[in-house]
Amino acid sequence: MAVIYAFQDRSGNWHGDPDAPLLDPADEPGRGILTYQPVPGTPEATSPFAGQRLTVLYGVTDLEAGPVTYQLDTGGRFQATWHIHTLLASPMGTAPQPAPSATPPDPLPAPCLASASTEDGRRYVLTGTRCDNGQFTLELTIRGERGEVQGELCGGVTADDLAPMARLLDAASRTLTTPAAIPPPRQGGRWAPADSYRLGVRFRQECDFGILAAEFDCSRGAIYEELTRQGLIRTPGSDRTAPASRPLSEAMQQRRQTHPNSHTRWNNEEERQLARRCAEGVLTPELSTEFGRSEQAIESRLLKIGAVGPAADQARLTAI
Repeated sequence: MAVIYAFQDRSGNWHGDPDAPLLDPADEPGRGILTYQPVPGTPEATSPFAGQRLTVLYGVTDLEAGPVTYQLDTGGRFQATWHIHTLLASPMGTAPQPAPSATPPDPLPAPCLASASTEDGRRYVLTGTRCDNGQFTLELTIRGERGEVQGELCGGVTADDLAPMARLLDAASRTLTTPAAIPPPRQGGRWAPADSYRLGVRFRQECDFGILAAEFDCSRGAIYEELTRQGLIRTPGSDRTAPASRPLSEAMQQRRQTHPNSHTRWNNEEERQLARRCAEGVLTPELSTEFGRSEQAIESRLLKIGAVGPAADQARLTAI
């Protein structure tokens, strides 16, 4: 079933998954125009894309379809992926890039505290910035081996609060790491039908296994096994066999003369290499040449894997 998996706003910015591979690599992505006109008075009416004429891409992918079907101006009705539905329907969706201001904004204050450490393959970075009112804004970020964000804490405190907070975190660490605090897994993987259905619904809203494990009173492993059984998570090597390939279209051949890997699936090693090169300070045009993909595809993948570096920062600014 063909679904809408990416769209371009009136500022020329792409949203969603413009580099999503089609199940048949020989297929061309479908293009159409969608004038997004939500019902007045609904939360969707405050979407930053309301009233815009959007250029959409659609095709048969392995991305899960969302609950809404959209009627294109150019003809045809298509469901959108959950990602696209969330961007269009939520007031918190990605807003179009604002017009440049005639007066440059004031520079952000430099951090007065910066500390970092690595443990068990995870990078912990703590920064503090002094505010005008004398408080500190503290930010703690936890990233995995590929640079993806795995946890964040942020808030304002005074200098007198730092020592008590450190003691409190130390006490919480000793308490939470005791065996009694770890919720036991469900024996034999037996889930009641109602719990199984509710887990699937919650997983689409909250992908953090730790939160789901606490909510369903089980281990992270039990959550993983049940989601795998439902087909919501794919185990390594379980990807479906690709259909027999057909000769590439002339347009796709021309595109791959410039970007040899255009509309091909990213593998784990490529994503790790992309995150590493981004962290080394390589910019988007160079990454585009190195990985044989368009700059839009590079920026989309940097955001998806939570990469860090100048190229990822620029991608986030473009998506604002």
